[in-house]
Amino acid sequence: MKKALSNNRILLVISTTLLFLSACSTPKNISEVAPKPSEYKPGSDYQLIKPPIPTQTNENQIEIVEMFFYACPHCNALEPKIQSWLKDKKDIVDFKRIPAILGPTWADQAKAYYVAEKLEILDSIHPALLKAIHDDKRKFYNEYSVMEFFVEQGVDRQTFIEAYNSPQVAEKVNYARVMTVKYALRGVPAIIINGKYKTAQFYTGSQEKMLDVVDFLITKEKTLLKN
Repeated sequence: MKKALSNNRILLVISTTLLFLSACSTPKNISEVAPKPSEYKPGSDYQLIKPPIPTQTNENQIEIVEMFFYACPHCNALEPKIQSWLKDKKDIVDFKRIPAILGPTWADQAKAYYVAEKLEILDSIHPALLKAIHDDKRKFYNEYSVMEFFVEQGVDRQTFIEAYNSPQVAEKVNYARVMTVKYALRGVPAIIINGKYKTAQFYTGSQEKMLDVVDFLITKEKTLLKN
């Protein structure tokens, strides 16, 4: 009798465990169902920007703007994906980055981006800064920490100070603040398509789908260019 009760308890534990595991899993038929590109809808997969923001590109290209923050782990994860995504789109896409400024602590990293751009070393500084933050766990939230990083990259200290405090960098940082507001960002990374649409991982659920939505909207804009 005791053995039978013991066996029953074991079966109850096993069945309860299986029930718990199944409740925590996504049903296979749900996880495999993904919307077709033609089913991507405004308000869910992407948002309309109202009023549209004028673009700064030629009429034969579609402006794609990545809004990012260096310390954002999702932005870091997106970097290799977006580099791969861009490989076959150089003819039609004019790709740009704007460092979002959603709070006061974001400004110094935005300045780092524009200092590197002014000194014409953005191609090397951009990946190096991402690595320093996400791999080496360094923090850059003031002028001194940013300056020390640039010096480590071979930039003369006085050259950095002059660029960091230049009116050109100040103007671009102010522009980044303005665009963050105009695009009504809730977070990053976010991608702006031709000043008309924005999509983000928190709309689509994954970065892969986010880029699929961008492709869908590029096709939509290409159709308008032809008409």
